[in-house]
Amino acid sequence: MDALARPWLLARLLSGLVTVALCLAALFVAWRVLRHWRVGATSEGQLALERRAELVATQVQAGLFLSLTSLVLTVLAADRSADAIRGAMCAWGVFDSTAVGLWPLATSAAAALACALWLVLHRLDLRLEEPRLTRTKFLALNVVAPLVVLDLGVFAAFASQLDFDVVASCCSVGLDGFAGRGAQGAGAGPGATFFALSLGLCAVAIAVLCWSARRPSRASGLLAALASVAATTTTLPAVLLYVAPHAYELPHHRCPFCLLHAGANGIGWPLFGGLFLATTLGLGLGLVELLRPRANDPGAVDESARALGRWGALGWAVVVVCVALPVATYWARTGASVFG
Repeated sequence: MDALARPWLLARLLSGLVTVALCLAALFVAWRVLRHWRVGATSEGQLALERRAELVATQVQAGLFLSLTSLVLTVLAADRSADAIRGAMCAWGVFDSTAVGLWPLATSAAAALACALWLVLHRLDLRLEEPRLTRTKFLALNVVAPLVVLDLGVFAAFASQLDFDVVASCCSVGLDGFAGRGAQGAGAGPGATFFALSLGLCAVAIAVLCWSARRPSRASGLLAALASVAATTTTLPAVLLYVAPHAYELPHHRCPFCLLHAGANGIGWPLFGGLFLATTLGLGLGLVELLRPRANDPGAVDESARALGRWGALGWAVVVVCVALPVATYWARTGASVFG
């Protein structure tokens, strides 16, 4: 397979294999631990189980950090492969040249999100005086592990389908034409609406996360999770339909992958990185608050909520800057929108 001769593709496959191996090995041990787990027991057997659970959790934590790295490697592997495929100007053309399309990116993002939320749960369990969430986090591993396996399988299918002799379509042929049909007419069409909604909902998310960081509560945590989801669902189309054209200074160029290149000053890296971080921490805060009764340790839960609230607010602040900067810069230079 040609993919094995290309460093980024090989690195992505190896990271996926290691992650799957660590998660599956930990999963089999976790099943044995959970059968005999008794919270609050002080027997020698329970103490041995707690030590084994801690060891397994450390192993899983290492594997899940690798899964987060795999999301970045998925994008890099596709983007770096564009130079070897005629017609593919960026990662879009590479993904589009295979039958699986954008599914490798989707599964990598889903697996990375699940892994990040598991890490939030694990860190909360470590803060507790008693390991009341150990059973919960090992049960959650039954959801995370299949996602990691699916992610590796989809990316392996993508790598096996890559044909470096094919002539691919660039983003201007497929994505720009499709997206452009939804933003014709006066102004930017729905793009301007999504842009305004994105900035507004990001501001709401920042405010709620700061509130939760200052005064943690179940209500503020759940509201932060909802605000984060709402901000994400408006920011993604805003980037595609409004921010990207301003970054490229071309009204019909809407490719999110080209934002990773020097032509757009690489603004896609802090933008999408901040978006993933902020979304994850907002959802993580909601998860922590949902588990507040089961944790039965208000001090530890409050400490986790404060940290998630602070870092989540910072993540959304980065998103706001990255979303607004290309539009503001173009407006300062020309006094108008790129759409006229």
